[in-house]
Amino acid sequence: MTLLDVCRALLRDPARLIESAEDPQRFAEIASRLTAAILLSAGILGAVVGTYRGGSQVIFAALKMPLLVLVPLIVVLPAMGPLYRLADVPVSSRRLAAAGLASAARTSILAAAAGPVLWLLYSVELDYHLSIVLLAALLILTGLPGLAVLRLASPSRPLGPIVASAALMGLVLSQTGWLLRPFVVRPTAEITVLRPVEGDILSALGTSAMSSVGIYPDEFKLEPRGALGKSRDR
Repeated sequence: MTLLDVCRALLRDPARLIESAEDPQRFAEIASRLTAAILLSAGILGAVVGTYRGGSQVIFAALKMPLLVLVPLIVVLPAMGPLYRLADVPVSSRRLAAAGLASAARTSILAAAAGPVLWLLYSVELDYHLSIVLLAALLILTGLPGLAVLRLASPSRPLGPIVASAALMGLVLSQTGWLLRPFVVRPTAEITVLRPVEGDILSALGTSAMSSVGIYPDEFKLEPRGALGKSRDR
């Protein structure tokens, strides 16, 4: 199967694709194609996000976005097997890995497909905080169809392991994005590969959501400076 064939099957009939991956001879081929789809699609999305600031941030974001998708897989997949065993649901490691890769690949492809819309919005010089909220919204909207593929890890589709796996994947994905920030860089900030670890993703998104509608926390309020009353951002 070519990369295009795998992507087509992933979008049209992911259940059949995951079932075929249980064949040891086809698993390596399908897994490699899904990984390539993640790297390519997430890289495209990252480059689009980096255009908000431009310059070297386009490259940094394009390199980090695939990690945003792959790191949660590395963390969560080993925990998914015990979740299914606790529910007395047998699932092969190959099928579990195929479901995880398919979930991440579907999210990446859908997010890359929505990239032109995000690029168009960024091109009209949106507020920084609104830009972050839009990126988060795009990842949530495209991530839900991706997380839905996780239910195909077992033919019986038990509710408990599916919900636990999806919740764990979403939580790790969110926090990974926070650790790998910045993806969107303030127009006046210095471009860096990573920022110091502080706070968490939920509080940061809450702050950005309030700031996007003009409600600023005390530490971000503008205050007068000097005889001319010019302002600065703390």
